[in-house]
Amino acid sequence: MSIDPRLMERRKTVAEDKAKRNIGRLLKFLAIAVVVGAAVWVLFSPWLSVGQVTATGIDASDGNAILADARVTAGTPMILISASEVESALLADPWVAEARVDLDWPDAVVVEVVERVPAAWVRTGGGWTRRAIDGVAVPSKPEPGEGMARIEMPGIADQDAETSRDLLGALEFVEALPDRWHDGTVVTRHDGELWATVSGFRVRLGRSDAMAEKALSLEALLGENIAEGSTLVMIAPTNPAVMTPSEEGSDGGDAASEATGGDEGGEENATGDTNDDS
Repeated sequence: MSIDPRLMERRKTVAEDKAKRNIGRLLKFLAIAVVVGAAVWVLFSPWLSVGQVTATGIDASDGNAILADARVTAGTPMILISASEVESALLADPWVAEARVDLDWPDAVVVEVVERVPAAWVRTGGGWTRRAIDGVAVPSKPEPGEGMARIEMPGIADQDAETSRDLLGALEFVEALPDRWHDGTVVTRHDGELWATVSGFRVRLGRSDAMAEKALSLEALLGENIAEGSTLVMIAPTNPAVMTPSEEGSDGGDAASEATGGDEGGEENATGDTNDDS
């Protein structure tokens, strides 16, 4: 039985076209594999691996250990470092207030950290700890040391400390005071007002607003010749007043004595809730 030569030629042409298509697909696959392999090799090569890490602002925090745990070290391929994840890890440290991580391709990582600075020893419902100006507690000994102002507000729960208007106001006040007065300064809350002892004088601060201005006004006032035992009234920082012992007595009682002998009043936090002191 003979086969038509034209049919034979047709089958041969179809087979050749199929072979060419298969070879073309194979060549394309090999080309893609070569390109991908070359790209991977380049990305993981020493050319695109960390050669320099520049970290600034790290002192009290565990920033260096955090960077090491995140493999932000020489030799790590840059492609394996997530700047946002490293920033989150740094911000989890209570010492770290701000963190920024930049990948400076091809081989450098720049880390900028702003650490919290303790502003005062603070006693809340959970006991003593040092807190920064934003109310965040930083690692501390269980008992207050010397050289820093103290804020005593045991009626505030630890979980409310970072949002308490009075506590944040007290921190703002002591932060604005000259360093020479920090040791010995005590801020408390009585009958809905903030009171302080600064440089041996009782100071009525009133509500927890304009606290930095009150500190600056107090500094100027203490530069004058003030009678011993006077109470300084800083409720209006632009119009401070001095109540001498004789004036307090003639007023039918020492109003300032409430600052040292009274119980603390309710504590209002930034969310508008009130925490009654116990």
